[in-house]
Amino acid sequence: MTTNFIVTNEYLKFLFDNNHLNIFNLVRLFKNNTGSDEIALDIRHIPNLYQEAIAVNFISFLNIYKKLIPTQQQSASLFYSGIEPYILDKLDKKDGVLLEDGFILFELENLSPQKDKKQDPHVIKNIRGAVLLSLVQDLLELGSIGNNIPIFDKKSPLLLHSASSFLNNEDNALMMWKVLESWEVEYEHQYKAEINRRIQKSLQEKRALGLLINKQVQQSFERKQLLNFIVQLQSKIDIPSKIYITIDNLHIWFIDDQQANGWFKLIESMVPNSKIEITPFSEVEDVTEYLKLYSINTAIDIPDLAMVDLRLSDSDQVVESYKSQDLSGFKVVDLLRKQWPGLPIMISSASSKLWNMEKAIERGAVAYWRKSDEVSDYEGENAILTAFDINFQYIDKLTLTLKMAEYKYVFRIVECLRVIVKTLVIKSDSLQRCIENYASELEQKTTWMCWQKTSEIKVKDSLFLGIMEIFNEIESILWDRNNNSLILLPDKKVKSIGSLDKQIINDTLDYMDRKYEINGVALKERYEKCKNIRNKLPIIHGSEGANDIQHATLIDIETSLLIIWCVLNELKLKK
Repeated sequence: MTTNFIVTNEYLKFLFDNNHLNIFNLVRLFKNNTGSDEIALDIRHIPNLYQEAIAVNFISFLNIYKKLIPTQQQSASLFYSGIEPYILDKLDKKDGVLLEDGFILFELENLSPQKDKKQDPHVIKNIRGAVLLSLVQDLLELGSIGNNIPIFDKKSPLLLHSASSFLNNEDNALMMWKVLESWEVEYEHQYKAEINRRIQKSLQEKRALGLLINKQVQQSFERKQLLNFIVQLQSKIDIPSKIYITIDNLHIWFIDDQQANGWFKLIESMVPNSKIEITPFSEVEDVTEYLKLYSINTAIDIPDLAMVDLRLSDSDQVVESYKSQDLSGFKVVDLLRKQWPGLPIMISSASSKLWNMEKAIERGAVAYWRKSDEVSDYEGENAILTAFDINFQYIDKLTLTLKMAEYKYVFRIVECLRVIVKTLVIKSDSLQRCIENYASELEQKTTWMCWQKTSEIKVKDSLFLGIMEIFNEIESILWDRNNNSLILLPDKKVKSIGSLDKQIINDTLDYMDRKYEINGVALKERYEKCKNIRNKLPIIHGSEGANDIQHATLIDIETSLLIIWCVLNELKLKK
């Protein structure tokens, strides 16, 4: 007996994602169809666009069907009403396909199965992580699970659309099929409670990550004030425009050889905020070409952070050893760090080799996310629980990487300082060393802040204190000791307040404020505020619990570094 399976518009959400057919889900609808004499599908009641998508992919559907569902059926029928002739012509040339008006017959034993190329174990593990994470995203969308979740019908909330491309592979489809079949078994109440607990924890952490993203994109009152000051500096003192680039979104580079096969779509679904803009790359060469373009036009978008897979080339060794050649992803890390020192890089890899994490730390990456894990029991509970663990790690590692991204302006200013100090007419090896040491400490302290999850407050205080050391070195080259006058304003004699504070930097900044007609809170006043903060830092002042303790903020650090740039630029202009 043959019964036509009729597809109507109510099936479209389950079967299609942005007009892309989820072949695996089409097979899911046929799970209980084994008693029929043949596979019979009627698609005449849906729009032509969807009819054509099913027709084009029908042989792939049949191959996966035979892999997943035990059957003695020898033929399959497809009833259609709106398929373009050129699509029918292509089908007519396939082995085992017979065309009639409004009807296509497929002889299963005569069809040529699609041959999947043999994949190495690492790639298989990589894909396994993708399909399991896709299931987690659907569970998060659902919010909680009850006693009865429809699995193999059109009402199922487990759409798996974010990994549908991976599920076109028969072996991947079989793995997920086993996972879904396990859901039909009545798990004990304790297990369902654990899944719901993990769903709620994931949603909570995802919301926190979204708030962090909003915080970085939306400008605080203090940052708006700083930006108003920066506008003045750009117009009057000409600070480099590349330091502060106006952005409405955070830019993430996602570099993965399988991004087009499904990982990019999955990562997009895992990012909790529309303020994120993800740019995909597949190869080392793609990144290299973009960097060449950037060298010509520095106005094009630059990343706020990068996610880099370690295997980007077929030449990467299948079996790694400690002394083996570095995986190709490390070349991308080197390229990005050379172009943009301080760029936060999150390694995203299925590799479980400890030495790859060691190399990631050595290269300056700030996080290492294992996007798959050692899962072998697909029919048990462990696969889904492990998938949640992978998802938790993703949120944790991305959060850390975003924390590092908050320091991007600091890194950019310091890079400008490293350049300008080498151009000064008044040479100071000690100042140059001081700035180089600060650049090194900035990288080390912010990187370890992520790896070790150390206190951000202490890191900021330490970085701010390091800036005060740079000011001390600058003071020595702003003072002409022969006639006790300011280098930039020879008529101005150096005066002292107390035995130590000679007001050299204060008077220099006052001169620059008047020269460039800087309005509002100008250079001198901002510097004096920075000195006041320095004196109230716990490391200087004493007890953390004292009432007049003050900690440094990123705004304070950026402001201090901008003042240093302005002074060095003025010295550069002096002939």
